[in-house]
Amino acid sequence: MTQAKPKDRGLRARLGRATNDQARDTGMAMVLICLLLAYWGHHPHFLPLAIALLLLTMAWPKIFRPLAVLWFGLSHIMGNVVSKVFLTILFFGLVTPIGLLRRWLGKDSLQLRQWKKGSDSVLVEREGVFRPEDLVNPY
Repeated sequence: MTQAKPKDRGLRARLGRATNDQARDTGMAMVLICLLLAYWGHHPHFLPLAIALLLLTMAWPKIFRPLAVLWFGLSHIMGNVVSKVFLTILFFGLVTPIGLLRRWLGKDSLQLRQWKKGSDSVLVEREGVFRPEDLVNPY
């Protein structure tokens, strides 16, 4: 008899629960934020809060679970959005201008114009004997 695998209930279900490690990491992130605000923000009243959060994280990390759900859920959503925005900017900012410039200069690396003119193949035939060393680094 095989054991049934639990179904993945999707993003909403995964964001609804946080592990103990995620709760502890969230507590440590809050400690780090308080320390950074105390040091660079010149707000020394954040130091006792950082110490209290550190002790709380060490003693009872499960208290940060609701915040961990929000923290990791937001990071997951931002990761998806930022990666798509970054790749879109990279494509339209770098790949598209290079393609347009190559088209404007008349480059045809894939030999599409030659292929469309006739029925011959545009593949380059290599002459010679292939040795095993040729296949080690084919690129």
